[in-house]
Amino acid sequence: MEKQKLILTFDLEFWYNSKFLKKYLPQNKNQLENCVEKPTELLLDLLKKYNQRATFFVLGEVAEKYPELIKKISNLGHEIASHGYSHIPLYELAEKSLDTEIKLSKNILQNITNKEPRGFRAPNFSLNKKTKWALEILKKYNFQYDSSAHPLKFFKPSNKIPEIYPSLGGIYFKILPLWLFIVLVKILSKTKIPVLYFHPYELFKSSPQLKFAPWLKRKIKYWGTKNAWKKFEKLMEKFDFISIEEYLYENSSNKSSI
Repeated sequence: MEKQKLILTFDLEFWYNSKFLKKYLPQNKNQLENCVEKPTELLLDLLKKYNQRATFFVLGEVAEKYPELIKKISNLGHEIASHGYSHIPLYELAEKSLDTEIKLSKNILQNITNKEPRGFRAPNFSLNKKTKWALEILKKYNFQYDSSAHPLKFFKPSNKIPEIYPSLGGIYFKILPLWLFIVLVKILSKTKIPVLYFHPYELFKSSPQLKFAPWLKRKIKYWGTKNAWKKFEKLMEKFDFISIEEYLYENSSNKSSI
């Protein structure tokens, strides 16, 4: 029996890029563990084991620090897309600053993979009616699709770049029982192919923690990490996963249906 097909995406960034804990971070972030290489290597092994493909939205700063890791991801057949350069949300950037970020990120990724990135995802799903001007910059640098609109805001930009709406993942995956998460996936599948989104580090209970952040914020941030990896592997067993690039460009008619 053929397994249901889903789109799998990851935001590859430093664990401390989370806006949720930003004001509790020390000034010197160099003292913090990055938590990039080990979780991503384990993830790549798992994806290879189940012959799955994904899109990795890579932060420019991460690519600069770990070029060999990015090259490995690409060589394993996964799509490398842009997550900007410094993880600043669109609403905190002026047009000129975003132009610089997009250009820099694209050049870094292209130099590492020898392939022009086709997709972009803004930090914090920060594309909305007030920041839709950012799409013109994406067009300027030849991006073929965007995946920056929050899945619960239903923002519909009027432009020629397809908007790939994320469906489920992140905190919803961690806190919901797996059976309920799968039910939601199947409900979404009735109208479109679901796009799942994760950060590699959030799948592991060993993810660094900020002990001085308020209890509730720490609870929300780290809730569910203990069982996340086992749950994620069960998803690998149950579904077939592809990248956004595979979905859009193996069948060009999908460009208008996602």
